[in-house]
Amino acid sequence: MSLQLIFGMSMSNLRMYLKFGQKIIVQILKHDPAAKIQLPTPEEVSEFTAAVHSKHPALTNVWATMDGVKLLLQQSGNDLIQNQFYNGWTHDHYVSNVFCFAPDGTVRIAFFNVPGCVHDSQIADWGNMFEVTGARCTVDSAFCTSGGNGRFLLKPSQDDTVSHRTNRSEQCDEIAVLRAATSMRQASEWGMRAFQSSFPRLKDRFVYEERGDRRRVIKMCVLLLNFRANKVGINQIRNYYMPHLNQDANVFMHQQYDNN
Repeated sequence: MSLQLIFGMSMSNLRMYLKFGQKIIVQILKHDPAAKIQLPTPEEVSEFTAAVHSKHPALTNVWATMDGVKLLLQQSGNDLIQNQFYNGWTHDHYVSNVFCFAPDGTVRIAFFNVPGCVHDSQIADWGNMFEVTGARCTVDSAFCTSGGNGRFLLKPSQDDTVSHRTNRSEQCDEIAVLRAATSMRQASEWGMRAFQSSFPRLKDRFVYEERGDRRRVIKMCVLLLNFRANKVGINQIRNYYMPHLNQDANVFMHQQYDNN
């Protein structure tokens, strides 16, 4: 309403220009190194695993944390389509999304705009989000760790005081790993909080359409989240695991001046 008053435009014209602006943002940011969703290089994987190990010494070869989020969706008038987006556990309609957060606060792997009836673990499998870096990723109990993908996932136990090992030393090591994995899992909650709090309109219910508007909006938000983490630096994951990336510019300039 306020934009209509400022520019003197009707809602139909304004919506057209808003969509046009969204397309421009996506086209620009998807090629920007600071914003685009891209797999880490082997050097970055080594840096990420070192950052995780410095905070959680029990975790080795762990580079990221993964979680899913469901965004509310308007019901379709078609029963078959409505059934695809209906989630029987929560009794509502959603689009499901799975994001993989790196210690620098950016989303490095994403699979989004999936019908709400699909499980997070299945989404990650469809998106080939497991065997991509060779290192491991912490997930919650919703992800399946059986089969070939299990060696790339680290899922905290429901009871981190119970171990399946028979050796006492191995039991202590396994419990330490489970507790560390539970602690690191909090980082994915930080990431989802940053994603939804930065764009509060995501909490509203998406209008059902088949023109690609919903996919474009979600992708735009992910790109903007990465751009903000790299350029602004206000990101809880980044500040906790890799605080050296957010050095104060004034301190840096004074150090350079003193060295010269």
